[in-house]
Amino acid sequence: MKTLKQFFYLVKPFWGQRAALFCWILLFASLGLTLTSVWFNVKMNAWNGDFYNSLQKLDGQALYGLLQYFVILVSGLIFVVVMGNYLKQMLVIRWRKGMTELILGRWLSPNSKHYMLRLTSQEPDNPDQRIAEDIRLLVESTLNLLVTFLHSMLTLVSFAAILWTLSGSLTFTFSGSDWTIPGYMFWACIIYTIIGIALTQWIGFPLRRLHMDKQRREADYRSSLINCRQHGDAIAGQRGENQDRKELMGRFSEIIGNWNRLISCERNLSFYTVGYQQVTALAPVLLALPKFLAGEIMLGGLMQLRQAFSSVATSLGWFIFAYKEIAAWQATVSRLYNFVILLENDKNSEVKIQENSIPLSANLTVSTADNRQLINHVSLIAKQGELTLISGRSGIGKSTLLRTLSGHWPFFSGDISRTNSVMWIPQRLYLPISRLDSLLAYPQAISKFSLADFQYALTLVGLEKLHHQLTLETDWNNRLSGGEQQRIMFARLLLNRPKLLLLDETTSALDENSALELIALLKAQLHESAIVLVSHQRFISSLAEQQIDLSEFNAHLSTGTPEYAS
Repeated sequence: MKTLKQFFYLVKPFWGQRAALFCWILLFASLGLTLTSVWFNVKMNAWNGDFYNSLQKLDGQALYGLLQYFVILVSGLIFVVVMGNYLKQMLVIRWRKGMTELILGRWLSPNSKHYMLRLTSQEPDNPDQRIAEDIRLLVESTLNLLVTFLHSMLTLVSFAAILWTLSGSLTFTFSGSDWTIPGYMFWACIIYTIIGIALTQWIGFPLRRLHMDKQRREADYRSSLINCRQHGDAIAGQRGENQDRKELMGRFSEIIGNWNRLISCERNLSFYTVGYQQVTALAPVLLALPKFLAGEIMLGGLMQLRQAFSSVATSLGWFIFAYKEIAAWQATVSRLYNFVILLENDKNSEVKIQENSIPLSANLTVSTADNRQLINHVSLIAKQGELTLISGRSGIGKSTLLRTLSGHWPFFSGDISRTNSVMWIPQRLYLPISRLDSLLAYPQAISKFSLADFQYALTLVGLEKLHHQLTLETDWNNRLSGGEQQRIMFARLLLNRPKLLLLDETTSALDENSALELIALLKAQLHESAIVLVSHQRFISSLAEQQIDLSEFNAHLSTGTPEYAS
């Protein structure tokens, strides 16, 4: 019941919106076609009875007519099964797209929820897997389970009446009294299936936990591989391949251990379910054999009883055959639900957004995540066309101050008032594998700028050689030097023209002349913008209208490096 509540909580936002109307149509159409196959199976059951009775009577004329009817039934059955599956696949991708948009919108939200979760140590393991893999598994498994469950229930209703009618009554004497059980094979089927479900639950109970562990360990291993690829230069430069290989194999060993436990549990469950299937095929024949030998039913009736019993038992035993998928579905729902709950537990920003002639005004005290005071009562006013230089020893809290001013560090007290047109460039530059023009336009779309705009920006920052590579998609982190990557950031700022620039060591890889030229370029081109720059390069002070040495606001603290301070 808990899993069902979590499931409806996850899917309600998508299915409750008007945009999901077409998906509702697809759902009912696919279910309608799939369930129509039950009607064809009922007709096939009646056909089986007529066919085997005619076969027993050696009635050739009736057999040929039944064979023609068989072709019609099979053709109709093939059509509804194939089209039902096709519409279901159409629904899968549309439902997955809708849920992905909703959850991505919460993760990559305007208040940077993805970043705040990591910053406050609330981020769950492998959020990328939960968005990419768990949504897909949720959608596919839900539809598969829904279709098979409804198909089983309709089959149960359709064939239960047939089984009741065909099985007749069983009369026996017990303790001197005569007993009659009407529809005895139906009740035998019920008891048989209940025992089967109980045994399935007992054998397969550990599967849910094992599937959750499997998803987590696979994602951890994949994340470690990606991390190695991204930091290949550091690994190669320090000859760390052997150590990283051991770390990766350690991760993979956890996968192996979980996999062995999982397949052992699935093996035990499969021994039972395969045996259950075989017994289910034979049980109705054994139960009806006395009536057949007594001449009470013909061969066609025996075949009808066999099919009806198997259909009812399979329908009632849906839980048995779907147990492994249900366990995996439960694990997926639980992981995705916990992730979405974290995304919705939001904290309002304490930064006041105010558009006026002063892009930034702040008076605040900044603390670490464990409530240790980091920066005490610093005041800052950044005016249009001016450069504010923030300096201080390493670890004093310069980067944390920029993070706070941008609205991405909640551990502070005081007031921050700034424009909403702000770009914070941290020390670790963001250059994903993409087209160069896309990197330059970021966070806006390429269509916002012309080819001439891109080329002019590249020329201003001294990267004319990249004019003809604007549409090239590659790994620019490896293709460009550190200084060239920082020049890309300056070109991005020139194109986007934010009113407030928060720059963290954005000239650290540049020589003195280049750094001064680019800072002067920003001031000249973005004369309506305020620039706040954290830098260890003292020569930049010649261009600054305002200088703030954080040592003056941090002198009473210990020399240790606080968490997230730099």
